Amino acid sequence: MKIDLGVWGRRLPLVAAAVLFAGANLAVFLAYRSSTQTRRAALEARRDELKGVVEKQEADAARVAGQRERLGSVSAAMETFYGKRIGSERETLAPVVEEVHAILKEAGVAAPQISYQTSPVLKLPLVQMRVSFGVHCDYARFKRLLRAFETSKAWLVVRDISISRDSGQPGQVQVQVELVTYFADRDAAPVPERPAPGKASAGARAKAPAPTRRTG
Repeated sequence: MKIDLGVWGRRLPLVAAAVLFAGANLAVFLAYRSSTQTRRAALEARRDELKGVVEKQEADAARVAGQRERLGSVSAAMETFYGKRIGSERETLAPVVEEVHAILKEAGVAAPQISYQTSPVLKLPLVQMRVSFGVHCDYARFKRLLRAFETSKAWLVVRDISISRDSGQPGQVQVQVELVTYFADRDAAPVPERPAPGKASAGARAKAPAPTRRTG
């Protein structure tokens, strides 16, 4: 069998060109595939990054909304406290005193002496009134008295209680009670800032107003 080298010689350039074309196509395909994978990985990374940013912004928005809601609740509570629960001393002193006496009477407890002492609250537009008295009664009536003060519609807070048994009368107790209530100080001036050391003048010191004491 004879091989016609002339024919192969003429076809060899075509075969070489076809091989080169196929190789070029393969190189382009592999390069495109690699580029596509790289771009896909970059897009996925960007997507994850944007997802994290969005989640963070949503968390920040939720936190701000929660803070705004809490601020609204605090503002409403302050408005209720200053506007409805307490009033000025002139407006609410007599009703508070009446409430204390009414609760004692309702519980069937007598207080020989009741002390009322008022003093300003530092850095707040409030006047504090401390109500102190001692009673002698049985334990059941004392519990009714305590419950009545705790559930009173007036702004009365039980600050301190001292209780001891009466050894001479079984079932009887000696109780010392201290209540606290507050009045709005409508005329309270802003609290001045403390001057730097060494810069205060000799006459710049002001004495705090002395507390007012009443008995009833």
